[in-house]
Amino acid sequence: MSKKHIILITGLLLAAPFTNLAQVKVMVWNDEFNYTGLPASDKWGYDVGGGGWGNNELQYYTNARSENARVENGNLIIEARKEQYEGMEYTSARLVTRQKGDWLYGRVEAYAKLPSGRGTWPAIWMLPTNWVYGNWPKSGEIDIMEYVGYDPGVVHGSIHTEAYNHVLGTQKTATISVPDAETAFHLYALEWTPEKIDIYVDNNKYFTFANEHKDYKTWPFDQVFHLILNIAVGGNWGGAQGVDPNIWPQKMYVDYVRVYQYIDVSALKVSGPEYVSPNQTGVTFSIQNVADATFNWSVPAGATIVSGQGTNSIVVDWGNTAGNVTVEITHPQAGGTYTKTVKTTVIPTGDRYSLLNVKENGLMGWAGLNTSPNTITLSTIDTLLKVNYSISKPEDFPYFTYTFPNPVDMSNLTVLNVEMMTYNKSKSVVLRADLFDTDGRLTDATPVFRFNPVEPHGVFHYYSFDFNNNWGSNTPEYGKQVNHHQITGVRFYINYGVYGKAATDSLWISDLVLSNTLLTIISPKVNKTSSFDVYPNPASTHIKINSNAFKENVKIQIINIAGIPVKEIMVYSDSEIPISGLPNGFYSIRIITKNNLYLTGSFIKL
Repeated sequence: MSKKHIILITGLLLAAPFTNLAQVKVMVWNDEFNYTGLPASDKWGYDVGGGGWGNNELQYYTNARSENARVENGNLIIEARKEQYEGMEYTSARLVTRQKGDWLYGRVEAYAKLPSGRGTWPAIWMLPTNWVYGNWPKSGEIDIMEYVGYDPGVVHGSIHTEAYNHVLGTQKTATISVPDAETAFHLYALEWTPEKIDIYVDNNKYFTFANEHKDYKTWPFDQVFHLILNIAVGGNWGGAQGVDPNIWPQKMYVDYVRVYQYIDVSALKVSGPEYVSPNQTGVTFSIQNVADATFNWSVPAGATIVSGQGTNSIVVDWGNTAGNVTVEITHPQAGGTYTKTVKTTVIPTGDRYSLLNVKENGLMGWAGLNTSPNTITLSTIDTLLKVNYSISKPEDFPYFTYTFPNPVDMSNLTVLNVEMMTYNKSKSVVLRADLFDTDGRLTDATPVFRFNPVEPHGVFHYYSFDFNNNWGSNTPEYGKQVNHHQITGVRFYINYGVYGKAATDSLWISDLVLSNTLLTIISPKVNKTSSFDVYPNPASTHIKINSNAFKENVKIQIINIAGIPVKEIMVYSDSEIPISGLPNGFYSIRIITKNNLYLTGSFIKL
């Protein structure tokens, strides 16, 4: 906007509220009004209604009505109009940043041109957001600019507290002459620190209110406040000499509003996602908007800065490789290079994808537990991960965790398969696996991936679960969904909760595999030396198994398509197995003999 160069930004550095050179001024909120239409709803709300507003005012403040508040030609326009509305004779707008911009300390400034004429009462001011000390004036009021049309060219700055207010005749206030306030833009500003409040026009300080360090009655300004822009009509002060009926409509123009605060240089950091998908578009990275600084960004090869170069915030279309997003800041105090490392999500190809390589990576990414009285220790043996545990308080839900080297997109491969072995001598091995995403959400909503039952034979088995349509999460927020495009790792609960018991034991993990089908019954390390027939197949009420591999009682497990055993029975070859209680669908069968002979098959329940 062309008017902005009139006020040199460098002049804003005068009277910085902190002398510590380790602090810098950053813009934390602003509206440049470089759009058209209603004021931005993410920045501005409305106080609505009539009734005089405690000052016998004549206007009705409307809600999102463009006749009273709009943005056009680079300015916010607040317009007071003479018209019948909701029982009042005038309309206007009172814009507020409450719950959209609330601050404790800093610099607030608005570049504005004021309305004119008897009966106008524009203001740029602040009220407490939470009213911690009670209703007005107990919680305070800060008037950055007030102006009454019957006294042209005189701008007022004031402070109200329980001890100092106009009702008691103790109000703290000051004035400054601004002869062209109605025809030219001027910068109205506030500097607020724990020690004092200074009020300026065009960087000329004309009012100071000091903290007396007594109590809230003299200094309630240790709480967050929000900004208000409005034009009142008439009222106890604005209408003290009446209201000219022939001057309407009247407008206040605001070119921009900016809010700054002071932060430690050590707090400066690049924000944005830690993980992105290959070729993801519209990714935003930013750093605090240091006043009077220049910004020069760089991104990894293959990524493109779409917009924002030279500002504190950029939009990037990512490529295929991980790397650093870096910004070089030029500034007397904040100058330097600031970096954020960004990892790229893996999108597996094919029908199987291994997540584990203990041989090369050892314990990288794995974390055990050492919280008394429960301990889980991890070690590696060649290609295997060994898990030793000693659990005495299962109710603490002990677990160990594996965080993947890079997040994985499980859009296509939705089945997690854990290849595990245990002798389960303590008969205590109970396991559950929850995936978690880059925001820490766990797949802990029903159903969960519980290894049931755990095979105790010292032979590796695949335990599998299909997470498709099972991405519900209750941790850390109830009723959310895990982002399956960015799965970061898996948490294994062991000997936990009501399923656990005090015990010491061990298990081994050979591989974690993503697949598009269940691997529960096709482990490469299972001793599949024979086959069997299932008949009838499909079946509705019962099935029989015929095999020459055994002539004895064996354990039969029936496993549903989610990898969960739903039936276990001891039978003899060619025995009848009832299935009428099972839902219709596809089922796998595992047979375990006394000699640890494992056989697999499947059937369809109709």
